Amino acid sequence: MSLNVEDAVLGVCVAVPATYWQIADILSPEDFEGTRHRKLLAIIRERARADEPFDAITLGDVNQQLGQFALDLANGEGWRRANIRAYAEMVAANAVTRRVKFAAQQILHLTGADVIGEAQRLIGECLPRQSGSVKHIGEYVRASVLELQKRVDAKGTMFGLPTSLPGLDDMLCGYQPGDLIVVAARPSVGKTAFAVQSLVNAARHRKHCLMFSLEMTGVKIADRVQAHIAQVNAAGMKRPELFDQADFGALFNAAAEVMELPLHIDATPGLTVEALCARARQLHAIQPLDLVAIDYLTQMTPPRANTVNEALQIVTRSLKALAKELNVPVILLSQLNREAEGHRPHLSNLRDTGALEQDADVVIFLHRPDEKKRDHVLLIVAKQRDGEIGDIHLDSNMRHQRFTEMEEPRPSTAKERPAGMADYVRRSRTVGGWNGDHN
Repeated sequence: MSLNVEDAVLGVCVAVPATYWQIADILSPEDFEGTRHRKLLAIIRERARADEPFDAITLGDVNQQLGQFALDLANGEGWRRANIRAYAEMVAANAVTRRVKFAAQQILHLTGADVIGEAQRLIGECLPRQSGSVKHIGEYVRASVLELQKRVDAKGTMFGLPTSLPGLDDMLCGYQPGDLIVVAARPSVGKTAFAVQSLVNAARHRKHCLMFSLEMTGVKIADRVQAHIAQVNAAGMKRPELFDQADFGALFNAAAEVMELPLHIDATPGLTVEALCARARQLHAIQPLDLVAIDYLTQMTPPRANTVNEALQIVTRSLKALAKELNVPVILLSQLNREAEGHRPHLSNLRDTGALEQDADVVIFLHRPDEKKRDHVLLIVAKQRDGEIGDIHLDSNMRHQRFTEMEEPRPSTAKERPAGMADYVRRSRTVGGWNGDHN
């Protein structure tokens, strides 16, 4: 039955070449079951992209046997030109079924330390490619008006996901669904702490969150969350002699609260981006997610590519696609290169690749302007596709793992004034947050 549908798709394409572009976005040669069908579509695609003819006669010049096959399909009966899109969707659905069955056979023979992760990757590869269609701008205008109406009805309520930092909420209007948000810093400035703070805040608002902790264990993440909520010395999680009876009581209450938070942790090290996306999709299918965070970029097993830049580009594009597909903000942590050491970071300091700068909707830097004043951290919104950029000064309390926004520091002498301080932030408020002298 599937071959009859495949006959129909190719028969229409050969008989009316212009119709190829109606199915080019949802079909590739690999979607066809018949060997000749795959070869024929590959030739049609190649010639169409080169703006060369591909009717039965010209195809016969390329390959005599395929030319005769194409002629037979074009002269076939039963198919209709107007139905080619429906035929193509049927071929795509059949292809998904075949891929799932093949993946099931591979899953039966899986071995190794991460069988579940590999199985999820195989299932993720079975998904149909995303297709769309050309629409008149009026359809998007209507959607835009509806979104604006929602914001008007909200009467000043922030439309995005709260970040826990009011100054950052003002600048970003919260984390926006579908955005890839890169948070970058040098080691030991607070990348992981920032991500965990965002997740805890969202979870406390009853938003469902998922964190991929590729470097730290799930227990260490849980330690941080409990210490933050209990407002106790985080070092006491490793040295309990630092806690008094009141601290233990606060931790007990914090643990009870954390147990009820809609926060999920995947601490599998070295995940591939395919496996990571598959796990996010799997959880999202069970319980729709509101926020995803990944700690961090270079801890993922890179895909095969000719260069490191190409591999990272595959990763960032995949994560941006995931954010759009699930319609949730995705926070991706990354390191800055050594050139940013001791200097105000710029987009060019994003480590190893320009893909981060290109694919990210928002880029946030965490920067310590003066290593002698480790309680001062500067949050820099260096990129925002559709909004302002700027800085927020933060005063960090390492003991309780918290940030508070502050006024721009005023050095006692001109010599102590950090380079570029005149460019530092334009706003200040006192807020609760996270920091730590760790990633």
